[in-house]
Amino acid sequence: MKGLFRRYDADGDSRLSMEELKNAFSSLGSFAPGWRAIRALCRVDKNSDGFVDEQELDNLVRYAAKRGYTLK
Repeated sequence: MKGLFRRYDADGDSRLSMEELKNAFSSLGSFAPGWRAIRALCRVDKNSDGFVDEQELDNLVRYAAKRGYTLK
């Protein structure tokens, strides 16, 4: 799943913005991807910069897996 999230790094800056997270959760079948992106960012953005960076990516994968998101 880490690879899936990396693919949504549209601008190639090695971090995921809110919009990139929204797109990733949409591809995972989220009913409300914008809301899910906000919740995920609140949970995993430990340095509070508004992005999920490489150090926070493992926590994002765990967050998504805990909520039942899987690759199809």
